[in-house]
Amino acid sequence: MPVPVTRYTIIVSGVFLLPWLALLALGAYWLWQHDWLYRGLAILSANFALTYCLLYWRRQRAKPVFVDTFVIEPNPNWPDNAQPIWLELEPLAERWEKETKVLTDASKFWQLTNEVLTVVARHFHADSKRPLLEFPLPYLLKLITLVCNDIQHEVLDKIPGSHAVRVGDFLRAKQSLDYLYNLKSVFNVGHWLINWPGAAMTHARGLLFSKGMYTVTSEISNRLINAYIKKLAYYAIELYSGQLTLDDIVPTARLSSASKKDTAKSLARDQSIEPLRFLLLGQVSSGKSSLINALFGEVKSASGILPTTSGITPYVLERDGLQQAIILDSAGYGGISQDQRRAALKGEWKNIDVIIVVCNATQAARHEDAQQLQVVRHYFQQECQDQTLPVIIAVATHIDRLRPLREWNPPYQILQPDNAKARNIREACLAISKELSLPTECIVPVCLAPEKIAYNIEEGLLPLIHEHLNAAQRVRYLRCLREQQAESYWRHWRKQAVRAGQILLEKV
Repeated sequence: MPVPVTRYTIIVSGVFLLPWLALLALGAYWLWQHDWLYRGLAILSANFALTYCLLYWRRQRAKPVFVDTFVIEPNPNWPDNAQPIWLELEPLAERWEKETKVLTDASKFWQLTNEVLTVVARHFHADSKRPLLEFPLPYLLKLITLVCNDIQHEVLDKIPGSHAVRVGDFLRAKQSLDYLYNLKSVFNVGHWLINWPGAAMTHARGLLFSKGMYTVTSEISNRLINAYIKKLAYYAIELYSGQLTLDDIVPTARLSSASKKDTAKSLARDQSIEPLRFLLLGQVSSGKSSLINALFGEVKSASGILPTTSGITPYVLERDGLQQAIILDSAGYGGISQDQRRAALKGEWKNIDVIIVVCNATQAARHEDAQQLQVVRHYFQQECQDQTLPVIIAVATHIDRLRPLREWNPPYQILQPDNAKARNIREACLAISKELSLPTECIVPVCLAPEKIAYNIEEGLLPLIHEHLNAAQRVRYLRCLREQQAESYWRHWRKQAVRAGQILLEKV
């Protein structure tokens, strides 16, 4: 509240300043008599200039951080089409951090909120005329709750004293400072007349203090704006990509319907966590059954020239690091017709986390393998966009039959071949990589001949599977999430139908 300037105020100020003005005049007269006036002014001016420069240098050099950065990372379990939008939000956050009064101006705040939601909504619903409205109402309420809860925890953890200081305290403190600033202005003139170097230093300190306070408030504001944008965008991506759920669920905490069926077939009913699901693909006599035997360390399926499965045969795999895993053995491509093969396998694709393609290294005809993977990729790109493509690994079998035919002296240096056998194995892997459109590092050469010790299972295939576990677990998360979302969707319909029936009965 400003202090009114009245005649009484002027008289009191004059009476107060008169002795100091007289003292200042007498001191200046004494310095002038002893020829020290100009030298004294020069010394005081130099001292003031040096002090001001040191304070200014210190302020420019040190960039104070009063509030820890709010680190908000994208969800690694998001589907593939959700990952790019997170990077697109960085320029938006940087632009809004430069805006002023975002947290105090309601119109700016809602403009920011609308822009973030619109950017995310258009990414997922580009064909919609109103992409912002492409969600059920309860999900909006869940979104608001999640954002507010997360921001609350961030503020409590990162801003000291935020739990004790009320919003009204800030307003009252500002009013008090304005009152003291106006009261202080009454005495500034006298201070400059009596002790101008001291007044100059006080003014400099005041400027630095006010700039420091501005830096603190500006930094807190920027941190909060950035955190709000990231949190809002995080949950908006979950909302519009179909990740957000009304129920608090852990997708992998229970068995999916497909795993319940497969574990029941394998007499493994003690499973409590959704296992990773592996699908073996391959042509007739490619070595799928022998690979299963090598993975289990014992005979689990019959090996032979003709395929032993007409559909899908599940096996529960228990190994170190893969205690929860199901191997699904599919029929060889040559065993059933094209239409039957696609019908049998297509129902399993959305329930698979890792696809292992078994290729005969001595067989040049891999068109069937390439076509099968092409159909799988197309399925996830066009028909199953809310999930993600399973991890794909190719296993090159029968490498012992590559030239020189009689030579078999493992291990072989595939990356830097030092003999003809190693070079031919590498050439076969490169050919499989090219024809199946897979990275070379995802091709594992193995030997599964019954008369020989299994080669490169423990040393090559299993380590490669472990390298891709994070990606496979992401596929599993999305797979289980979709199934539980579908169950939740119909469960809510049933509850609402029952409640509606009860209301109707009460009204009758």
